[in-house]
Amino acid sequence: MLNTRHILICTLYSVLCILTAQAVNPTKTLPIIYVNTQNNQSVNDTETQIPATVYIDSILPDYPSLGSKAAPLPATIKGRGNWTWSGFDKKPYKIKFDAKTKVLGMPNNRHWCLMACADDWLGFLKMPAGFRISKALGLRWTPRTRPVEFVLNGKYMGLYFLTEQVRIAGHRVDIVEQADNETHPDSITGGWLVEIDNYRSDNNIEFNEGNGQHIMVSLKEPEVLSSKQRQYIENQLYTINDALYNTPTANSQQLTALLDLPEAARFYLVQEIMEDCESYHGSCFLYKDRDSLGVADKWKFGPVWDFGNAYDRHQERWIYDGPTWPQYWIGQLAQWPQFQQAVKEQWWIYYHEHKDSVRIKIREFADTIERAAKNDAEVWRNTSNYRDNSNFSDVRDRFFRRYDWRIQWLYSQWGEGIKPLTWDIDPITNDQLPMTNKVIKDGRLFILVGDRIYDATGRLIQ
Repeated sequence: MLNTRHILICTLYSVLCILTAQAVNPTKTLPIIYVNTQNNQSVNDTETQIPATVYIDSILPDYPSLGSKAAPLPATIKGRGNWTWSGFDKKPYKIKFDAKTKVLGMPNNRHWCLMACADDWLGFLKMPAGFRISKALGLRWTPRTRPVEFVLNGKYMGLYFLTEQVRIAGHRVDIVEQADNETHPDSITGGWLVEIDNYRSDNNIEFNEGNGQHIMVSLKEPEVLSSKQRQYIENQLYTINDALYNTPTANSQQLTALLDLPEAARFYLVQEIMEDCESYHGSCFLYKDRDSLGVADKWKFGPVWDFGNAYDRHQERWIYDGPTWPQYWIGQLAQWPQFQQAVKEQWWIYYHEHKDSVRIKIREFADTIERAAKNDAEVWRNTSNYRDNSNFSDVRDRFFRRYDWRIQWLYSQWGEGIKPLTWDIDPITNDQLPMTNKVIKDGRLFILVGDRIYDATGRLIQ
């Protein structure tokens, strides 16, 4: 009798939970994106593109709405991600519009991501914070993102982040888009978009680091390679690896000819501030534009992307020091004096000009998503691996304690950093120049500062 009563109580409780979840509706404090698949098909994998329609009710005056219930835009939807797709009931998605579309104030493109951030236990603030730090430091491109409430086939899915996908395009990774199966010697020098990855695929390039770690690099664009393209990209990656480990640190010419060290320093500093010890293990992008006029373009780290494991370790050491996952290349790169100099200059800029303003902006952002975050917890709290953010003020404050703690620890290591050069405007050329030695060589202006060489724009060359 007790068993029957117990079963009845459990059944009633389960029904109540279902009814409660079904009763959760959008808060209407954020834009709402409505996606309806053809014949209400389920999105079951990351490969099948399902025909769909999309419209966005902007709700707020900041951005125009997109389409309408009566006139939605044609698109496709599929799942995206690896662990974020397989490890959580709250899934991320990829939306592809039939035509380039400007979405919530973000530039035209067909390709967009709906990020679930189901692994974020700090108030959904990790990814927005990482992106904001990247923008403050001036990385060449940081993905734009907008918090939204998501409704799929009439079902409220909670808080999501509509985000620009990392790809070669104007207003994104803005480099030459290299053709598939290209063979011309000049054309195969760029553009390239690759990712240090932790998932095997047929398109990977695999080799051993100088320290013996096995590294995998997946090729994002171009996707279909000629033998000449394959040979070129393999040679580039192997040469970077050899330069990192085989070139004496006193002679940096080979490495600095290949790698944009200031941009690498900016990318690295974002990861250290976010204490992201998976940052050079996966979702670590690099790109290279086409060489032009006989001058080789350098490889650049970026854009920043995945911050799912940020602040998880909470240890006072470098992200490459005893990391939870192998960190490729960065442990060796961090030993180079030229890189250390560039990092400390970027740290000076961030510490003096951005650390407080970034904190304020993240706090303001947290206010905008609070109600939707609590709603999200009502929808997903009893599902697989979900991080509960229902006590939003607590997890928000925990995020800021982690941020402040990391800033304080980095200050204990670097102090205020190294103040970058003060650049003045040349009244004749309008170039930015430091008050130091100026040299003209082969018709080009160079700036000598100690053993460092800058071009006329202030970009570190060597």
